[in-house]
Amino acid sequence: MKKALVAVFGLSLLVLPLVASAQVDPVVAICNVLVVIRDIVLAVGLGIAVIILIIGGIQYMTAGGDAEKAKSARGLIINAIIGIVIIFAAAFILALVMGFMTRSGITMFGNPCTP
Repeated sequence: MKKALVAVFGLSLLVLPLVASAQVDPVVAICNVLVVIRDIVLAVGLGIAVIILIIGGIQYMTAGGDAEKAKSARGLIINAIIGIVIIFAAAFILALVMGFMTRSGITMFGNPCTP
């Protein structure tokens, strides 16, 4: 029951901007929601990836010649870099979708949804 309430509450937070901006073009309202999602994904994802990258670097420096620890740290660093690439690819795809929605082209920064 709690999971259902949390799901309904979460969905209502995504729909609330659409209801509040009822006089705005629906494409612009959806695009504004996508901008918020993009900003949150970039901030949280890149923050976590940088922290993992730093942890991997510290583990690599403190391996002290132990090949197994160095290999583990190297894997952590490679996975963090792959995560950063995936996050930027997702942001680019989202910018591409928003550009098609608003016919304004691809803008990675700023708000492409303004009329």
